[in-house]
Amino acid sequence: MVYKINLLSLYRSSNPKCDFGMYNLKRMIMKTIVCRSMAAALLCVFALGVSAQDVLKVKVMNIPSAVGKIMIATDKGQYGMVDAKGTEAVLELKDVTVGKYKLYVYHDENNNYQLDREDGIPSEYCAIADVEVSADTKQVEIALKRVLKGSNK
Repeated sequence: MVYKINLLSLYRSSNPKCDFGMYNLKRMIMKTIVCRSMAAALLCVFALGVSAQDVLKVKVMNIPSAVGKIMIATDKGQYGMVDAKGTEAVLELKDVTVGKYKLYVYHDENNNYQLDREDGIPSEYCAIADVEVSADTKQVEIALKRVLKGSNK
């Protein structure tokens, strides 16, 4: 059986059991369009609900000096930096959704854009924090710590 669908008419083979009229063709086309439109609308609503994005403020405390930069990154790709101007700084992470994050923060005192280490141990003030971000979470606080004791810095 061979059917050819044209925009205006439907041609069928010589089989009398398959009788598609113009009304049935229009009905099938409309049903397909409506179903696909509803599926697309539901997909858009679901995608907007899942990707609700927001800004998370991170208050970094215990900054040892007003020299250098405060660097932050998450395990999901967000990052930021600000100049160290005092003992505290506030950084903003964009596109943070609801979920669990691991935050990596350090004070890059010598402005080389990396966490300096001595024998594999961080020689600059740093912190790692596990954070649960909910719809109500707007700000978290993290205190930097000196990991390497007795260094010459």
